[in-house]
Formats: sequence, structure tokens, C-alpha cells
Amino acid sequence: MRIRTARGVVLLALGGMTVGLGALGVPRKHVEALVTGDRAAVAAALARHGGTVTDQLEIVDGAVVSLPADRVAAFAAEPGVSGVTVDRDVTFESVLPGTTYDPVVAAGSLYNAAKLTGAPSYWAAGWTGAGVDVALVDTGVQPSSFFGNRLVAGTDTSGEGNALSDGFGHGTHLAGIIAGSQGVRGDSQAFTGMAPGARVVSVKVADKAGSSDVVKILQGLDWIYLNRTSGGRNIKVANLSLGLAAMGSYLNDPLATAVEKLWNSGVTVVAAAGNVGPGYGLVAPAYDPFVVAVGALDTKGTVSGADDAVASFSAGAITLDGRRPDILAPGASVQSLLASGSVAASVAPSTSKIGSSFVLGSGTSQAAAVVSGALALMAQELPTATPSSHKLRITNHSSQMGGADLRNVGWGKLNLTQTLRTTDVGVQVYVPAYALTTMVSIVNDGALRDLGPQGSQWLGSQWLGSQWLGSQWLGSFWMGSSWR
Repeated sequence: MRIRTARGVVLLALGGMTVGLGALGVPRKHVEALVTGDRAAVAAALARHGGTVTDQLEIVDGAVVSLPADRVAAFAAEPGVSGVTVDRDVTFESVLPGTTYDPVVAAGSLYNAAKLTGAPSYWAAGWTGAGVDVALVDTGVQPSSFFGNRLVAGTDTSGEGNALSDGFGHGTHLAGIIAGSQGVRGDSQAFTGMAPGARVVSVKVADKAGSSDVVKILQGLDWIYLNRTSGGRNIKVANLSLGLAAMGSYLNDPLATAVEKLWNSGVTVVAAAGNVGPGYGLVAPAYDPFVVAVGALDTKGTVSGADDAVASFSAGAITLDGRRPDILAPGASVQSLLASGSVAASVAPSTSKIGSSFVLGSGTSQAAAVVSGALALMAQELPTATPSSHKLRITNHSSQMGGADLRNVGWGKLNLTQTLRTTDVGVQVYVPAYALTTMVSIVNDGALRDLGPQGSQWLGSQWLGSQWLGSQWLGSFWMGSSWR
């Protein structure tokens, strides 16, 4: 172990990673950490240093441990302990500017958002997402008549013990976009989410203050992986409208490892590209090429589509050959459900609210929810299709945006009208943001195979623990920074 300082902060270098003393939880007596290594050796080392295993995470082949803060360095140096990453709590805030609203002319109403993406073409063909479950990894979902029995509890890793509660309001808003439904489907005065027949499985990873951490999110993803087809569930889509500043390659990212394992198990993972604006790169886990990274489309307040542009806050690639969003979807002033008694309900100005049931929200969070609902429709249409096949279809049949910066638009706007009843055979090339090689996916007879690199893996000491500390999370990491 060596001790060094950077900008006046004392840092410990542990097994190839750097962790600040503040990140170790000082002056807390115990800290929570993610650990990888030989299980017997880890258990023995924990016993010697007064630590305990609190959870096993199969999805990253590691364990969550509780350990005295002053024993972390010694524990990390033990034989058989290959990686230790200290966890830390995070919180976020939302900014809620107001706006006016008319459900017929407002481009962000779900009525117009669905029309813009072509969802009614699927409804008309009989595809509503029925029989498909979408796992929403978020702040929980508040039950309402807009879901009926199509909202089910998954797990709650936030500590509050109720996945069907949402004291913050973010998850409820996204759940409405994905699968809310009330009134005559597609009517301008009704409320129809993208997949009005799908079920939402609430995987709550944040409490009523919107506070979460990496461990809680990994625990939620682990639950999805282990329970995706059990208990009558049919989880085909997972929505992650959250993001962490990317500080290295996805190849060494535990969140990337988890989402790739879901992807390879048949769950299409949708991730918000980020609200950091163009030119700064996609956030994690959206920067992993094995997810559907979604950027936000700004309709400029019109329903014509002719003036659509990438939203000013939507993240894009740093360079032309970098990882860019895969698809764009409506993400400006999108109408959806307002969780009563939530933080969103208390701070949203009256001009952002539509009666007592709805509020307008903007962010790549909302855009990701639109795409998750679209993928639920596609999963019902083609139940045996792989996540890579679904990704190929929505990108191959997107609507192009002439004159836009290619770093920010990806393959273009989501267009389900063109996707309907397509069976693609071809090749698509993904260029990861930080990878040294290109990943090529090839489709033959509808079966898509991913050809190198092999994706991310948790590489023990190469997992750069300091970059996953709470202080590195974006201030609005839920990728829904404004309600408007």
C-alpha cells in the first residue's frame, strides 16, 4: 500500500485502484464495499478484519461486504482478495421550470409522442406489449388506476421495503410513459403509454429523497437476472434512466458487466444517454455498446416533425468515431403521471402540472422510457428475437435527421411504423467509446450474433473503484433533470 496526495486530498492506492479517505467513510466505523476474489479467501480475510458478507451478487460474480473503515487497506492487501471498491451514498435534485400545456397541440403529450414514434401502427396490428414485463430500475412506482393490475412489485433495495411506493416521483413518471393507460386507446383526450398492455415490474433502488448508490443498483440488476422468468414473470426489457460519469473503459465497469449479463440472458437493456449535453460523451452504462443508448429529441413544441432536433441537454459522442446514442426519442416536456405526495409534486410549479394526475418532464430519462415501451411492443410481436436483433431493427429503420451532428443523433429518430413486421438480415457496426477494437454484429435468418470484443468483465483490481464513488455521480443522475 502507498499513500499519496492529490490537490490536498489524501488518497490510498489499494490493489491498483485509488480511493479517497473521505470515500472510505471516515469517520464512519463501517463502510460497504464490493469485493471480488476467491470466496474462501475473502471469507477468511473478512473474519480476520472484522467484516461480514451482506449480499452475494451473481450478476458481477462478487459480494457486498461491511468492513471497518480503518481495515479496508489491510483487507485489500490480503491474498485471494483481487478487488475492493468502497461504495458511497448519492443524492440528486430536480429543477422544475414551468410551461403551458394543451394535450392536442403539445408535442410532448403522450398522444403526440406516440404518433411521432409510430406506436399506433403497432396497436392497430394488435401489439400492445401484452405478456411482456418491463423492469423499471428507478425510484419506485406509485400504484394507480392507470396501471390496474399491470404494475407489480419486483424488489426494493433502497431500504424502504416497498417497491410500489415513490416518494421522489421519477419512477412513476417513467412508468406512465412506458405502460400507463386510461380511456380510449390513442384518443387525444385519453392517456396511452407506449405499451398500454405491458406490465411494469418496479425495481426500486432509491428512497423518497432520491438517494441511491452503486451497490443498490447492482442488487436491483441482480434481482432482475435471477427472477426474469420466475414467478410468472417475463422480463424482456429493463429501463435504466440513470447515469454515472464515464471515467474509463466500459470493459472495466461493474455496471456494464451487469447490463451485459442481462443482455445476453435475453433482456434488452435501455439506458439514458445522459443530460450532460453534446460533446462530453455518454454516461455509464449507456456507453456500453451492448445496450440501447437513448438520446432525447426536442420537437421544438410542434407536431410536424420537420423542425425536430437533438435536445440541447442530450449527450453525444466526443469524437466522430466514439460511442454515440443508438436512437433518439421524444424527451422534451413529455406528459406523464405525477406521484401524489412526492418530491416532484411538491416542487413542480403549477404550470408544469396537468390537473392532479400529470406533470411534464424533460430529459433522456423520458426518452429512454419511450424506447422501453417501444421495445415491449416489439417483444410481443417477435417473442423469440434477441436483444441485439431488436436493437438492429430500431436502428436500421429509424428516421434520419439531415444536417444534424452525427455524434449526437446516432441512427436517427425512433420510427415504429417502419419497424413493424420487419425481419432484418445484415451487418451493423458499433464503435464503442473507449474500446480499441470495433464490435460487429451480424444477422443471419433473424439470429444476431455479436462478434468481439467479448464485452466487459469485472477485472478485480482493474476495477477502478474511485470512479464509482458517490461524489462522481452526476448531480441529476436519473437523467430527468427538469420537469417542464
